[in-house]
Amino acid sequence: MEEMYKWIIGALLALSGLVEISPIKINPWTAILRWFGKRLNGNVIDEVAILKEKVQQLSDRQEENEAKSARVRILRFGDELYQGKKHSKEHFDNILEDITTYNDYCRDHPDFKNERTKITEKQIVSTYQRCLTEHTFLQ
Repeated sequence: MEEMYKWIIGALLALSGLVEISPIKINPWTAILRWFGKRLNGNVIDEVAILKEKVQQLSDRQEENEAKSARVRILRFGDELYQGKKHSKEHFDNILEDITTYNDYCRDHPDFKNERTKITEKQIVSTYQRCLTEHTFLQ
């Protein structure tokens, strides 16, 4: 009798891999193999999670560095305008793109100090509008 139960259980397990009960799909082999895979690859999965976190940290740091670089370019450009240096329209367009990039970063990262360029931004935009109106960009 015990032998017969073993054969019945074995046959049911074998058939269960082939049978789907609609609309619920039941496949115990998937669960068993998933469990076995997690046991076998546990260390690799943990290391991948650590690497994923480190890559995210590097990405965050790179974005912050790009924002700081944009801020430096904005402030330097503003200093040059204050000193009376003329700039081409293309240079203005590049700095306006830096302003957008910098402001987007500041909006997405409220803890980042972002009040350093507000006055300079206004000066750049007003000078840009004046140069557009008067056609006085550096040629």
